[in-house]
Amino acid sequence: TDRTRVTIPNPPAARPTLPGVYGPFLPVPGGVNKIEETRIDPYLMFSGGQDALKWEAGLRYETTSSKITDETAPAVDRTVDKDYQFLLPSAHLRYNLSEDDRINASVARTVRRPGFGQISPAVLLAEMGDNDFVGNPDLKPETAWGLDLGYERRLGTRGVAGVNLFYRKVSDLIEVANTGIEGSEGEDTFLLTARNAGDGSVWGVELDLSTPLTMFGMEHTGVFLNYSWLDSDIDDPFGSRRFNDQSKYVFNVGFIQDLPDWGAAFGATYRKQGDAFGRIVGEEVTTSYGADLEVFVEKRFGQNFVLRLTGSNLLDAKKEETFNKFNTIEEQRSRDFDEYEVESEKAGPVFQLVGRYAF
Repeated sequence: TDRTRVTIPNPPAARPTLPGVYGPFLPVPGGVNKIEETRIDPYLMFSGGQDALKWEAGLRYETTSSKITDETAPAVDRTVDKDYQFLLPSAHLRYNLSEDDRINASVARTVRRPGFGQISPAVLLAEMGDNDFVGNPDLKPETAWGLDLGYERRLGTRGVAGVNLFYRKVSDLIEVANTGIEGSEGEDTFLLTARNAGDGSVWGVELDLSTPLTMFGMEHTGVFLNYSWLDSDIDDPFGSRRFNDQSKYVFNVGFIQDLPDWGAAFGATYRKQGDAFGRIVGEEVTTSYGADLEVFVEKRFGQNFVLRLTGSNLLDAKKEETFNKFNTIEEQRSRDFDEYEVESEKAGPVFQLVGRYAF
């Protein structure tokens, strides 16, 4: 059955006064740990070119030796040693079609190491919503082969417009996973961890524009726009899906108006991103985001002091999350819901006044 759960916080109650003397709080499992990491990353870089063609090539060898020790219980030696090496070649080409037009192409292998929070053995209670989280000391780094192809055109003396296509083949993708262990909040909560989800791909296109409006006689007015469209694919126990929590698009547009005679400027930025979907065993979450509008006004006093007033989130942005929850993998495949939940968060505007003085 489907049901919507609305949680209403209880009114605050008076704290009970307990007699006695108390010692220090006991650390949670893994709460006292040490992470040591030694890296040696030599690299070589070569560059050259002739006439309209320029090139650059590189080779980087990254070596990492790490040791993760859980010191919560000194009598128990819980130490994980991780050593890994990666050879990371790269090549970049730039070809000038004309004085104003250029093509860029590149291929490279990259590595993304897990964060310390993802490998720390500490159990963090209610870290992800109602779910607990524990790091995975055995987590492997995430690697990717990437291809980029872009075109840029110069607009006047200060403007530029471009389009870039990209593709990444990812190995050992790092994602959050469900351990199947019940969480500290009880029924319908779990202990989550980080894991290597396997191999996947991500691709997309990015459009950029940044230019003053000199062509319209507005040399002190600048506009900018960025739009990125993303898609991806990876397999999990339920079939193919996008990478977890990856928005379908990100959009930014805005302007800056300079007032040189008044020693002032003002501008605005509008931001919007598409829906994101995440799926693990036992839970599926769809997140939608409201738009954000930011406006600023600044005034220069002399050569060294600038006063800037910024208003953010002027559209009262809202984030909505829809949770589909299941008890077993079989029930998740057959869409036999254990719980359906909708959460909504809304925030008001934020205003900030900042003064900057250059010495």
